[in-house]
Amino acid sequence: MILRRFYTAFLLLEIIKMADSFEFSFDGLEEFQRALEKAINKAPVQAEETLVKVAKEFKASAKKRANSELKHIKRDDDNKKKAIGRKWGHKLVDDNLGATVLVWNSAPHFHLVENGHNLVRGGRVIGFVPGKHIMEKTRHEYEDTVPERFEKMVEDVLKESGLD
Repeated sequence: MILRRFYTAFLLLEIIKMADSFEFSFDGLEEFQRALEKAINKAPVQAEETLVKVAKEFKASAKKRANSELKHIKRDDDNKKKAIGRKWGHKLVDDNLGATVLVWNSAPHFHLVENGHNLVRGGRVIGFVPGKHIMEKTRHEYEDTVPERFEKMVEDVLKESGLD
């Protein structure tokens, strides 16, 4: 038992002697730091570009859905520009917290088509026209697509920066 304690103490002394002469060195840390800084600088710009691309695709998809689901009425020259299919827009809103893209339809009656409305004839409500939910359906279509696109964007930024 005494011999075992002596041997354990001897081993501990040897380990302490080795620890005094043991050194760590990291090679390539500066290169990793430069690659990381490059990725950090590139990511916000790439994220905004991806966000705008997704918004344009969302807008095109909503426009296509509106054109396929809505009954088209032949219009006069003055009112032709007010059709729902021609009034789509998008805008990048950048604040200190992050970027957002707004997609909208500026047709004055779009909210009625989207959400539904009462059917009025002769001043009396005779029924209800259900909404087409164009934006809602398109939003559900893009729920899985948007995270995938941003994951791919992050992978591309890391690859371009040399961090893959």
